[in-house]
Amino acid sequence: MVFYDDIHLTTTFHQLIDYLTKKGMSITKVKFSQDANGEAWIEHDVKENKIKNNYLEGYYTEFELTGTCLKHTTINIQKEAGFVGFVLYLKWTEVVSHDVVRIQQEIEQCLVELYHTLPFEYAFIGHEMEVELHPDDVEKSLQEHHAFPVVLIGKGDYLVIFYGDTLIDGLTTQERGKKYLMVKREQ
Repeated sequence: MVFYDDIHLTTTFHQLIDYLTKKGMSITKVKFSQDANGEAWIEHDVKENKIKNNYLEGYYTEFELTGTCLKHTTINIQKEAGFVGFVLYLKWTEVVSHDVVRIQQEIEQCLVELYHTLPFEYAFIGHEMEVELHPDDVEKSLQEHHAFPVVLIGKGDYLVIFYGDTLIDGLTTQERGKKYLMVKREQ
């Protein structure tokens, strides 16, 4: 999920963690660098999903999660010029050990649910993805490249969902398309 960098990072992150906790996920560990060069790393175990705000002030922050359906997952916070993203990394074995169509649909549904309370600029679903596109450039990039399995773009009271040529495994084909989904957002 990608946001303009004017969001309140701490509040937004805690809303994401609250959602994941309700879905049966727990944060077990955090690691981050104290410097931009990535030379001074700190790692902490996390108990009862208690996140200290200074964890979010570091560089290359990564949280390890465990849960009922996905055993080993990480969330990375990627800060770029003008925007920030939360990337949920699934281990390849987690993706291919499940029905790929079903897991992609479940992730898409989770992002739609999250949009109700956490209105992101865009979110993508795919394998080995990085937050590289500024929110202002996403739609243009989609017109030029169809490299994403699923992209959700927030438009206030609706989402535009784009489907690329393949599912999240990068191998299974899907029909390229676009749909609009009205979303009643919580205040």
